[in-house]
Amino acid sequence: MISAAPVAQSVAPASPDWMLIAQTGRGDRPAFEALYKQYYPLLFRFVYRMTRRLDLVEDVINEVMLVIWQKAANTKPLARASTWILGIAHNKALQAIRQGGGNTEVIDDERDQIMEFGWSDDGTGLNELETEDLFLRALDYLSPEQRAVLEFVYYHGLHYNEIADLMKIPENTVKTRVFHARRKLRAVWPTLAGTTLAIHD
Repeated sequence: MISAAPVAQSVAPASPDWMLIAQTGRGDRPAFEALYKQYYPLLFRFVYRMTRRLDLVEDVINEVMLVIWQKAANTKPLARASTWILGIAHNKALQAIRQGGGNTEVIDDERDQIMEFGWSDDGTGLNELETEDLFLRALDYLSPEQRAVLEFVYYHGLHYNEIADLMKIPENTVKTRVFHARRKLRAVWPTLAGTTLAIHD
């Protein structure tokens, strides 16, 4: 059970999402619930792509929302709200992977639940569910860190310097991870789909 929220600082929200976060920081539970409903699909997709473990997704999302509740009062809107939230999700997903262990195979009766959220945030990228399913299978060949950088680049349009700040790593490390992730995906895609994955530099 979440206890009372901390006292909020005076923050001028830069967007409707930051307004919800600021209201959450003042202990506004309806605002917190609205934030949860709004970000649940995005968090579900992101956490699953990183962990490839459906059994970990709900726990990670709950951990992310708890951090938001605890830190909302002292967080200033210096970037997009989604970037701040995904940064928290990235850290929590890595923790869950380290603690969770086990295999990442997705059984058939889980696929309907995974595909329920559509996977395409804004109509760009991999829009067809069949292609997306193949893409998800290809992610098994990448490390969680490589999955994360691809997510930030292709699904959220972040620049390398933004990803470096979010993941707290050098920008050159981001570039290296993207390079190796692309190379791995190009190598495995023909085997999975009998075609070539178009990932542009």
